[in-house]
Amino acid sequence: MPETINIRPAEAADLPFLWEMLYASMYTPEGETPLSRDILARPEISKYLDDWGKEGDMAFIAVSSEGERLGSVTLRLFDPEHPGYGYVDENTPELGMAIQPEHRGKGIGTLLMQRAFEELHAAGIPSVSLSVDPRNRAMKLYERFGFTEVGMSGTSVTMKAQVHRSGIQGAEEPIHKSKAGNKNMSQSAKRLDKEITKRVKLDYLLHLPEAYESEPEKKWPLILFLHGSGERGSDVELVKVHGIPKLADQDPQFPFIAISPQCPEDSFWAMEEDALMALLEEMEDTYRVDPKRIYLTGLSMGGYGAWQLAAMYPDKWAAVVPICGGMEPKYAEQIKDIPIWAFHGAKDDVVPLSESEQIVKALEEIGGNVKFTVYPDANHDSWTETYANKELYTWLLSHSLS
Repeated sequence: MPETINIRPAEAADLPFLWEMLYASMYTPEGETPLSRDILARPEISKYLDDWGKEGDMAFIAVSSEGERLGSVTLRLFDPEHPGYGYVDENTPELGMAIQPEHRGKGIGTLLMQRAFEELHAAGIPSVSLSVDPRNRAMKLYERFGFTEVGMSGTSVTMKAQVHRSGIQGAEEPIHKSKAGNKNMSQSAKRLDKEITKRVKLDYLLHLPEAYESEPEKKWPLILFLHGSGERGSDVELVKVHGIPKLADQDPQFPFIAISPQCPEDSFWAMEEDALMALLEEMEDTYRVDPKRIYLTGLSMGGYGAWQLAAMYPDKWAAVVPICGGMEPKYAEQIKDIPIWAFHGAKDDVVPLSESEQIVKALEEIGGNVKFTVYPDANHDSWTETYANKELYTWLLSHSLS
């Protein structure tokens, strides 16, 4: 282990690193192919960091003497309606931890866990939970800190520990008293309730139909397009590689206002939700957008983003077209009234067909307004054929908000 390891609170600039550590925390058995990074766009995963900084959120970073970030630990409260994989109850925060692969096995996890337990103790929180694959070697560390199995979530074990001052099991008695019942506590319970302003920034491509200027009274339908993970970065021209911006670049008469933002290099659409909605609001304020005909589509990482943005703002979209993405079925109720046409390749080896199938099935079971097209011979690229299909745009324009 490096000679000096500092455990410090996470700062706003650490958020991309926390997303990296969230991906690193996903256990892959030795010899198996790692999960696609697109999984971070799935709501059941992204909710561990979405809107980070909410009441109860805590995160700490392990930093070397040279300033290198080595790992992190996060703590977040969930509720019964949106539980985490290690959910126990709404008063027990769920812990997530990851170490950079090259720094594992050096005691950094112990330091992070100790800091987490110290902060939980200081906050008067009596217990903490987590979810872990039983094959993960981190199980030994968790058991040493007093975590015991309390249930299962899928193939993962849900574990819970009582908070000790030192964190190490057996070092002292667990904390049972609340802050109100401990006269020696030097802290009192307070709540921050303050409106803040958040600055957002996104590069994007804008397409205005060729007839936009010659028809000054007309309001135009709008398509918001979300690209895949390969087009992230700071060169917005990359966004033209696939999908709607490629089509609009080739056809100046494309009869929609099209906005195609670029996701930053170290980000995911789940992290850019506020920026996307701010961009959409700016488009409506600046251009002649028909507010009843705003459509949403995306592919791969953008397919996940389209599902999620639809669920977060279900009253905004006249129709949604997610391509080779997916979403957890429990969100089906939120989008059941949106006209949705989903697409996927049957041979997709990047985002499995099952990712689309599970949410489509859930929508069908509750009478959702959903269509599903599976290309039997397509691999991951199920978007080229989709966006080349003129029937898609006829279908979009057949839908408008009431």
